[in-house]
Amino acid sequence: MEKKVAVQPPSKGKMNAEDLQLHVEKLKVTEEQARVREEVKKLLVKDGLYDSKFCTEEELTRFCKARNFDIKKAHGMMRDAIKWRNHAKPQDLRPSNDLEKQALTGKTYVAGKDQYGRPVVVMDSSCENSSDHQGKIDNLLFNLEYAKRLMEGNVDKWVLFIYLDNFSFFSAPPLKTSSETNRCLMLRYPERMGHCFLYMPPSIFSIVWKMASPLIDPRTKKKIHFMNGKDMSLCEEVLGKNWRELVGLDKEHSKTNARGYNHPKYWASLKKFYEDVDNNKEETKEEAKSEPLKEETRKEEANTVADGPRTIAPPPPVKDNSSGKGEYTTNAGSMAARGSVFFRLS
Repeated sequence: MEKKVAVQPPSKGKMNAEDLQLHVEKLKVTEEQARVREEVKKLLVKDGLYDSKFCTEEELTRFCKARNFDIKKAHGMMRDAIKWRNHAKPQDLRPSNDLEKQALTGKTYVAGKDQYGRPVVVMDSSCENSSDHQGKIDNLLFNLEYAKRLMEGNVDKWVLFIYLDNFSFFSAPPLKTSSETNRCLMLRYPERMGHCFLYMPPSIFSIVWKMASPLIDPRTKKKIHFMNGKDMSLCEEVLGKNWRELVGLDKEHSKTNARGYNHPKYWASLKKFYEDVDNNKEETKEEAKSEPLKEETRKEEANTVADGPRTIAPPPPVKDNSSGKGEYTTNAGSMAARGSVFFRLS
């Protein structure tokens, strides 16, 4: 069961209710929007694609919001995302040798949580260590899914902190990988981005932004911030007083190790995290198996209280010929058994 944890307000620059909805919280819907959401759900059921684990109210709401609650567009977007998830299975990614090769430099990692409880995903393409397209995408998806699992209570979004001060076209991912990254963030995890900080981007980024911004959704524009390295007060206001430590800004950078990244520690924590996740799944399966027995026991106890003590007939006797006398013994074994989730990133 999801743990209900209230979002803690920041110590500085407190967001109002509208800002919290945009940047932090699960989206609230009107009656009409809830109706649209239900229609999209019905269409997915009709398609044979509805998955109760993925198609939660919150997930349906995000896809509907991303398409301005247009039933046809939201249905198409979510249908494609479900087909993709069924094929790519990002939810099943676990720490592995192949993933660890991609993770060694910390080019993408979850640094922790900000003052609102949002996971902070740090990216630095200057630490690229692979030419394997699918490996790089799996590493991205692995960290995004991890960030999702870290969200608690009403928190519904993550923060992207992207280092660009050492950006180089030589280390930048190829167009194929960049395009797939954008598709993942835009089309497969819509309305998940709360803020995106671009740290000291080259001038070309600003030029492209000025050209593209008139075409970008106003909600998305509010989430993206260019940080020039001089006035960084917004980072403290949004992420919290310890933001520099959180993203490793003052730590040493190299092409083989992103700032603030400690691979042995990070990888060990991921292994432990997913061991707990998978063990919990097994426990849940066992509970589900035992639930019919528990329910039957509760009914029997209720009948005992209502009707008074009842005599339970013993199970059929089993003939025991071990003594050679044809005696019968009670089948005690059967009795014992009864007890036993590049700019238009949001």
